[in-house]
Amino acid sequence: MSHGAYAGRVQPVDWPQSAWDGHLLLAYVSEQDRRSGVAAWVRRGLELGAKILYVERPDVPLDRSLTAVLSERKVDSVPAMGVGQLQVVDSVREAVDPAWQASVVDEALVAGYPTVRLSGEASTVWTVTSPLEHLQVERAADTLCRTRPVSMMCQYAAREASSTLQEACAVHSAGLRESLLHTVPTPDGVAVAGEVDSSNEGILRSALAGACADLLEGLGAFVVDLSRLRFMDVSGARALLTATADHRRRGGVVRLLAPQPAVDRLLRLLDLDRVDGFILEGA
Repeated sequence: MSHGAYAGRVQPVDWPQSAWDGHLLLAYVSEQDRRSGVAAWVRRGLELGAKILYVERPDVPLDRSLTAVLSERKVDSVPAMGVGQLQVVDSVREAVDPAWQASVVDEALVAGYPTVRLSGEASTVWTVTSPLEHLQVERAADTLCRTRPVSMMCQYAAREASSTLQEACAVHSAGLRESLLHTVPTPDGVAVAGEVDSSNEGILRSALAGACADLLEGLGAFVVDLSRLRFMDVSGARALLTATADHRRRGGVVRLLAPQPAVDRLLRLLDLDRVDGFILEGA
């Protein structure tokens, strides 16, 4: 199948609803991608009966507000807002405080909610703190999500510097969502699903680099599970090369595991199976 069949970002990944739980990074190429992700995340929370808190500045343009997004995407949020289940938080400085986050989780659980969900845009957070300080907040959030019945979805524009995305990917234990791409950390690497082309190869590169950045020389292989990746073009293969270059340069090995036939053919055509440090294991 030609790459042209995938042009225009027309085949979004059909994730199971549970894919919207945990500490997630939503990387969006376009505003429409962001809106789709936010709506899916909120819909999942309503189905779970969760307490949902959404952080946005009080001066957010009306058409970018949570209310507008949910109305546009046909998410019936009015009843939940009426009873306080879904709440917009406009005090950004308070919302980025890990102590505040822990306290609202405790309050919601005491009130009888089975789980708590929080979301907001990284650019909103950066109006009150630096990206470096935000990274510390993200680490605390990841701990909270792994130890309590909490899900957080942090929204990052794909145009952000690759170093910013790479560091953010490394601290989101439930992985990354993009309209065509889904990555999930595994015990020995990362699993990749969906499609990779020139529109999102930078996102894949950040996710892979973030996942293997902390590997030590000689600490086994970095495994990239490709079994659910249905399409990759040359730019995606380039992302595999560049994201793992430091790891392979230190003597590490990268196992490309179980690619689907079309992806397997591309990788062999480009001789990735002959590149030092790569091991291509058949479908």
